[in-house]
Amino acid sequence: MIALIAVVSGGGGGGSGGETSPRARSGATPAKPEARTTSAAYRRESRAITRVLGYTPYVAQGSPRKREIALTIDDGPGPLTPKFVRTLRHLHAPATFFIVGQQLNSFGAGLREEIRAGFAIGDHTEQHQTLTQLRPGLQNKAIQDAALRIRSYGIPYPRLFRPPGGLFNAATIAALREHRMLAVLWTVDTQDFTRPGAKAIVQRAVDGARNGAIILLHDGGGDRSETLAALPAIIHRLRARGFQLVTVPQMLVHDPPSRRQARPISHGA
Repeated sequence: MIALIAVVSGGGGGGSGGETSPRARSGATPAKPEARTTSAAYRRESRAITRVLGYTPYVAQGSPRKREIALTIDDGPGPLTPKFVRTLRHLHAPATFFIVGQQLNSFGAGLREEIRAGFAIGDHTEQHQTLTQLRPGLQNKAIQDAALRIRSYGIPYPRLFRPPGGLFNAATIAALREHRMLAVLWTVDTQDFTRPGAKAIVQRAVDGARNGAIILLHDGGGDRSETLAALPAIIHRLRARGFQLVTVPQMLVHDPPSRRQARPISHGA
């Protein structure tokens, strides 16, 4: 499984070989986080991230060759995070959560549940700062503070990072290089944070689905009840179209993304 837990790098609900985790299938007691970090799956996912970093500092989509999609969930943990985790586990659906450090002041139990479930965990800064408005030292601190908080929950230092708003610049990339982190952007923005209704969130996720897509959702930063309500339909409809759900690290293992990643438009960089 693994979550690059440190992304958690990884594992999102299933080891690097498929969507359904052995724990979900068998009902077995989850392994301790420290045991998972030494597993073959964790090492494989960590190596995959390192390989991708060798040719690009960021990814916005996986390879178009495999019918895989990664659900990514930002801004938590929040009050509804345990319900997100239960829904994903019930549906045997892997996901990658990007954590805002300050959210752990009130909702640390949500991160613990994500870890126990084996989901992939990444860094989303300490206070959801707009990095392009910060000088380099403060960018580095925003990234590191959240990473250290995540690591304090007994999992490895994150290897995946999502810049708030998708905004980054050369200083951001330099800081990520220092921390050995890969920036994970997205292919599909559901704009669920605007609370357009569960039906609209589902439609945006499904309409944007294609091989290697990374879909952006949120479990924190506001009322995310619409996103939670939309989640089962998103999963069922993507699977009905023949997509396999994977974590970001699993996607990197199964079929590394193109070396010609198109940089998304970033108005702050």
